[in-house]
Amino acid sequence: MKVFQDRVVNTEVDRICDVCNESVSVEINGMRFIERGELKASFGYGSSDDGKVYHLDLCETCFKIALNTLKEHRKTLLMSDHDSSDGHFGLDKNKTTLQ
Repeated sequence: MKVFQDRVVNTEVDRICDVCNESVSVEINGMRFIERGELKASFGYGSSDDGKVYHLDLCETCFKIALNTLKEHRKTLLMSDHDSSDGHFGLDKNKTTLQ
């Protein structure tokens, strides 16, 4: 015998960029897609931020700004004007569909 009960379920319907406060959803042919980047960090023993956990949802524009800022910082640290891997910096080659 099946037993039924009404339940309230929270369903994610959108996300908001934590930087620009805009929706990260895009609508294509009447369907909504959540397109976001995430910046996450969790620090442990030995860190001055021990116990802190960070998580930011980013729209595509803000994600690209953050990524480009990190690329520039990397160039500064490496003292190089040109780094052949910059075009693929941070790109997960195992999961991306781009060549």
